[in-house]
Amino acid sequence: MTISDHPIWFPNGYHHSTRSIERTANYLLQAIENDLHGAPVSGCGGLGKSSMIEWLSDNSMRWLINDNDKTIGVCTRFIMPSGNRRSDSAFYTSVCNALRITSSDRLSPKRGKDRLVNFVKSRCGQANLPLMVMFVDCAQRILRHEFDFLADIDEQATDARLRLFLVLVRQSDATGIDTSDTWWSDLPSHMIRRWFMTSHRFEPLLGLDDISHALSRYDLELFWPDADMPYTRQFARHAYDDLGFRMGNQGALLMEGADALRAEVGMPSTLRWPMQSFSHAVRYLLTVVAGRNPAFTEFTPEHVREALQATGYLRLEYALANLIVDQEAA
Repeated sequence: MTISDHPIWFPNGYHHSTRSIERTANYLLQAIENDLHGAPVSGCGGLGKSSMIEWLSDNSMRWLINDNDKTIGVCTRFIMPSGNRRSDSAFYTSVCNALRITSSDRLSPKRGKDRLVNFVKSRCGQANLPLMVMFVDCAQRILRHEFDFLADIDEQATDARLRLFLVLVRQSDATGIDTSDTWWSDLPSHMIRRWFMTSHRFEPLLGLDDISHALSRYDLELFWPDADMPYTRQFARHAYDDLGFRMGNQGALLMEGADALRAEVGMPSTLRWPMQSFSHAVRYLLTVVAGRNPAFTEFTPEHVREALQATGYLRLEYALANLIVDQEAA
């Protein structure tokens, strides 16, 4: 293995827990405890919703537990395909394909429903657990009549004495404008009581505590190829080993750099930092600024500015604020 094999280079290749993910996990656990059949999560693009889904579904044993630290369920995930599905068969085929439930022929509605229900039964049976948490990414693509199909699957799982908990993760600004959490308002009451009795807004990193916690993951949670090589040490070996350098201590420096760049283009200071631009900036700092300089000792404000500009920090901020990108942010 060489440094070029490092997971930090993979597209979306390194996910770690953040305060935003922890808040979402607590929200879902509360909804499960309240005997709901599912719960919606919404947020703008670039905040890290897909990374949240991957982390929670891949690390269910770390959060989907009871008071005795016993695992209570299994997790799976899929991305809701786009397009106007005009038949029952098209819906079941799309979902089965997204879940990688193989099919050699076009599914009839009955066969498609049976395969999805059997998928729930099989995964729960293998783990000897009665609960499946199913994350649906891009849930804004679910068509109005397709909620009926999801209700059918839910009812059959319940009839089998199993519990299917749907997490409907919606990009709230998919149309270009951030919309309120009322996408369920025209649904009938039996669907609202299944999946929309609560709501949760997935937020970016909020303030120094969130940012420092996320940065500390590069010291404590992200490592390769073994636990002796956290990401920080991999790319800043001298500073890490000899000078006690840690990414977890860089939060204030990064926030000051972001605010300085915002001030230059007339944007106000903010405590919010979307996960996409945050993780890209951190990767640049580690791999380019520190990783290419064996004598690296610490980051400077100039390093932070370079990283933010190189990774498009202002462009995402303008997009989230629904503002026109000017020459400086382009």
